Amino acid sequence: MTATIPDRPKVLVPLAVLDGESLAPALVEALSTVPVELVGYHAVPEQTPPGQARMQFEERMETELADLAVTFEEMGGTVETRIVFTHEPEQTFERVAVEEGCDAVLLNNPATKVEEILVPLRSEINVERIVALVASVLGATDATATLYHVAAPDDEAGRETGQRLVDAATESLAEASVAPERIDREIAVSETPIKTLAAAAGEYDLVVMGESKPSVRELFFGEVSEQVASQSVTPALVVRRLPALETKSEKSEESGQSRESEKSGEAESETESRPE
Repeated sequence: MTATIPDRPKVLVPLAVLDGESLAPALVEALSTVPVELVGYHAVPEQTPPGQARMQFEERMETELADLAVTFEEMGGTVETRIVFTHEPEQTFERVAVEEGCDAVLLNNPATKVEEILVPLRSEINVERIVALVASVLGATDATATLYHVAAPDDEAGRETGQRLVDAATESLAEASVAPERIDREIAVSETPIKTLAAAAGEYDLVVMGESKPSVRELFFGEVSEQVASQSVTPALVVRRLPALETKSEKSEESGQSRESEKSGEAESETESRPE
């Protein structure tokens, strides 16, 4: 497992730039120590060919992404950009995350600062991978991180599991040279963990958490992390489950016939490019 932990986790940042979505300077700074795959995308209506939308809007999108890339570079960041016009944005994010080996995905929300980070830890996610990303963000900012676990009432085993997760993450952050005073720990008890987590997230500037399911698509449509981001209006960095790097053959096996049908219509449902 240890060998799969990235030294510099790569983050996928999808932005609907033609709809006015951008990235707050505070988030650009927080991501300045990790490689970023910046995807400017436009969700094309089903009846409109993606190629037609590209002819109309590509130049404008290139300008928007170029400006944002400069902002990353001025803060010392590493960024690659691509432009996508697609009927299925969520499928596009999933494909790009796999192709580019992205370890995490940003669920974007407004942020005026990144001073306090919430790090929810659950038994089914990989603590080491989350810690690697948290350490990178802490290295780019002066923020503090709260390691957080929600246990059910009367669940002594759950609380003990949460304590072990929090202790392990604390030790890993210390090994990454994060000062102890920048790390807080909290074990909460609740019958409604998602609501409790969303309420807690609303008190922080950024959430770093693991995804519950292997599909990036589900990050945007009903996954726990998406619910937390939407209910709290807090940006979230969601660390993908192991294995972070899926081969194309593995992806095909998981997707089965549905993936094959996607491939057959890919040219018609999506068009993309990398700006020069």
